[in-house]
Amino acid sequence: MNKLAIFLIILFLTWINVKSYWHAGFPYTHDGENHLARFANYKIALREGQFPPRFAPNLLNHYGYPVFDYNYPLANILSIPFSILKINYELTFKILVISFVLFGLYGLNHWLRKLNYAVFDRVAGLLVFGFSPFLINLINYRGNIGEITSFCLFPWLLWLIEKIKEKQSTTFTYLWMIMLFVLFLLSHNISVMFGLPLIFIYTLVVFKNDYRSWKKLALVFGYSLCLSLWFWLPSLAEKSFVILDSANLTNQFTSQFVTLDQLLFSPIQFGFSSPGSIDSLSFSLGILAIFVILVFIASQVTEYFKTKKWHKNLSLLLLVLLLIIFQLQVTQVIWTSLPLVKFIQFPWRLSLFLYPFLSLMAAEIFMKGKTKLKIFFFLLVAIAVLNWLNLKPVDYFHRQSADYDAFSSSTSTANENLPKSFTFEYFQDGGWQPTAKVITGQGEVSINSWNGSKRYYQLNLVTDSTIVEPTMYFPGWQTLANGKQVKYVDDQQIRGRIAYQLAPGEYLIETKFTEITLPRIIGDLVSIFALTFGIGYLGFVGKLNLRLKKKS
Repeated sequence: MNKLAIFLIILFLTWINVKSYWHAGFPYTHDGENHLARFANYKIALREGQFPPRFAPNLLNHYGYPVFDYNYPLANILSIPFSILKINYELTFKILVISFVLFGLYGLNHWLRKLNYAVFDRVAGLLVFGFSPFLINLINYRGNIGEITSFCLFPWLLWLIEKIKEKQSTTFTYLWMIMLFVLFLLSHNISVMFGLPLIFIYTLVVFKNDYRSWKKLALVFGYSLCLSLWFWLPSLAEKSFVILDSANLTNQFTSQFVTLDQLLFSPIQFGFSSPGSIDSLSFSLGILAIFVILVFIASQVTEYFKTKKWHKNLSLLLLVLLLIIFQLQVTQVIWTSLPLVKFIQFPWRLSLFLYPFLSLMAAEIFMKGKTKLKIFFFLLVAIAVLNWLNLKPVDYFHRQSADYDAFSSSTSTANENLPKSFTFEYFQDGGWQPTAKVITGQGEVSINSWNGSKRYYQLNLVTDSTIVEPTMYFPGWQTLANGKQVKYVDDQQIRGRIAYQLAPGEYLIETKFTEITLPRIIGDLVSIFALTFGIGYLGFVGKLNLRLKKKS
């Protein structure tokens, strides 16, 4: 009966968060359409022979865009089976989000149960998590599927830390923990950058000097990192090739702090985060979160006056308060003194990690709270239900899969993955066409086959010539002329496209996007070795267990 109650609560909270998905069409959000185009280009890149995909072939008016080399691949990977089944990208997006919301709520319940909270206490935690304004904003207004997946995976990492403390762990348990870490590492770059330090802090509190648990965690995390190094090593090592470090959203992150008034009172609605303190997007913590924080503070103060000692849960309260305070302007000096933190772009993103800890607070309050307090909490839940029922996207739209296949934008807000030398608006030799051009010298081009990841064509050059392909240059592109690799050139006329020079003669040209850069080779090899080792180890353990069963 208890399991059924939890199951129904999880179903209800999932439904009320994603109820906009039952509408025909797709909600208009900040990033949703961009992610649909990434689904399309990930499929196209795989079909054209990229493995793993790093260069989106059709983006930016078919000049291509290296968005997959830098941006969280998990949702794109999970979309591939749906693409194979020819399911529309919009429906794929909805299925993935619904699945992750269910998964996240189940993970939160799993974590709270691991901490020995009763069913009623866990229900309180689930309600705080499920009525998170951050989550409803993500689903209805922002549409960032990477943040949705990391938001829902984070409670599972907290469960994982508690699970590691147990003395006995089966092979299946280790596999499950490794899979959770790999999913999180591939879910959303910024969430990983800021989530892992929080997991480390939580681990310090839980493990203390339990070296056995620290070794198990190091094994799980280290192996998970190896499995995901194919993405992370190139993403970090090849960052200097694009304008990410100089993008406005990166360098002006200190203009995106929110005010305390916004955290407490801003209404949940469609809008945008603008520089300064006037925004149309809501950053509210929600009435349930505010109630839980106030009651928890009151309980801590009461405990101190009774015993003259701070309660053991003081560290939990401090962590929650710090996650809130660091969204405010008063912490700017600290932010600007830390390395890499500018990549968060919006300090209010710290709320992504807040709600599991608020849920833990809620469970703790319910475990010790009086009946009147619990009744008031459920009155606030009723208000939240009414608010969520009235929320809806600002608009809906629908496009065919072919429209996303031919998406012409870059899919990133500030084109922050644009190679530094590429400026397509200055091209003087016409618009994009699936053919190479001789821009200096004389010669003829005859196309054999052409797509966004590889092409074959013939050249008949009369004079020394410069040939340009209508594709942005990015490390990994390689061109062979009669089987010999050519050297790429660039100037004010070429402006970052694939270009090379050849002497007079006849040539068979092959240009393709490859994995041939040092970070990709190392990352791929480490991940392949880790995967091969894991499969081999599982096979060995399976055979060993089979022999033991036969002997017994």
